[in-house]
This record gives sequence, structure tokens and C-alpha cells, in this order.
Amino acid sequence: MSRTSYFMSRRLALSTLIAAAAALGLMGCATVTSAPTDTALAGRWSRDKAASDDVDAKVTASIATAQTNLRRRLNRSGYGNPQGDGPPSSNGDNAPGGADAPDESFDTPGDRYGGPGLLGPDFRGLRARLLQALRSPAELQIEVQGDLVRLADDHLPPRDYRLGERISRFDEYGTAIINATWSHQAFVLRSSYTSHASRNERYQVNPATGVLTLTQEINDPYIGKISLHSVYRRS
Repeated sequence: MSRTSYFMSRRLALSTLIAAAAALGLMGCATVTSAPTDTALAGRWSRDKAASDDVDAKVTASIATAQTNLRRRLNRSGYGNPQGDGPPSSNGDNAPGGADAPDESFDTPGDRYGGPGLLGPDFRGLRARLLQALRSPAELQIEVQGDLVRLADDHLPPRDYRLGERISRFDEYGTAIINATWSHQAFVLRSSYTSHASRNERYQVNPATGVLTLTQEINDPYIGKISLHSVYRRS
């Protein structure tokens, strides 16, 4: 084979590979415009509490870990232990004054007299918001109609989500922009908050068991990632 023929063959092979890669990329980025024709998501569902994760235990463990990590960073920075030598409270209530008092356990002494210098979040308030955001409903009603998915839970007014539509919503965790899409057989809601937190909700039915699993995942700037699985059966 001549050098010219060799280089022409190499160039043709390279062009073929580039074209194939571009086609695959377009397929992977294709916009979902309708629900899968064989989706089993629609219907009325009741939560199986025994088979679901315990939201209180998950949030409590995450808060305790975040408090411990922050305390270690403060010690390394020379601020000392802002709560003394005791372990962090299991419910995020580190400051005296009762459950409704501001959590000042990670303030410097000057902060409590009105000066700046907050060293950490209000873990008590953060814990309350996380519990509200992640506590799964006891009942779910789901309707699927083409590009529309309607979710209603615990006898509250339904919420409508259209594929490809960006929705602004203020909920217990803050202000978010929500995108709705389908990932194979799962309906997915992705929320981006102004606080730089993110939240994913994934509704998926196991075709073998007929069980619906709601997977909620929050990525919080202070706490990190928390995942919660709730199991539902048809009612």
C-alpha cells in the first residue's frame, strides 16, 4: 500500500469514528417529550413504613457527623471547641434555651453580643428543614398523561409537572428551579436551590414486584448528601 493510500484509509477511518461518536452523543442528549408507553407509575400508593428508611435516624446521623467535622476544623483553626468537650447533641440542639431558641453553639463569643463571626450553620433549624423536606408522604396519587405527570400526596392539592418545563417553587427547604424528566422507567424531579443545595426525587416501579420506590436525595452545602428510600404498594 502506498503512503497516500495509507493516509487516506486512516483519514476515512477517523472520520467514521467521529461521525459515530457524534451520533451517539445526539442519541444520549435526546429530549424526552413523553412518558414511556409501558409505565406502571400511575395509580394510588400507600407507604410501607416498615420497609422504608427512617428519616429521623438518617437526618440525625448526618447532622451529628457534620457537627463533629465542623468542630474538628474549628479546633485545627485555633478557635477551640465551641461546645466544650461533650459530644454533639443527637438532634442538633446544642444551645441552651429550649427547642425554639437560636442555635448559637458554633458562634464565637462576640457573636452573642451582636458582633459578626458566625462559624457554622444553625444546625437546629437545618435539621427541622431537612426533616420537612425528606419526610415522605403516607399516600401518593400519580397520574401520567403524555408529557404531564400529576403528583398528589396526603390529600394535598396536586402538583403538575410537564417534561422540559422549568418550574420555580418555594418549599420547606427554600426557593428552587425544578426540572422534570423520565430516565427509562423512572420519573425524576431535579431541584436546584438558591442556597446551592440540590435535590433529586426519583419515582420508579419494580416490574418484578410491582413495588414503587421513591428515592429522595438532598445534597446540602453543610451536611453533604442524604439519601432516603421510601417503599410504596398499591392501595
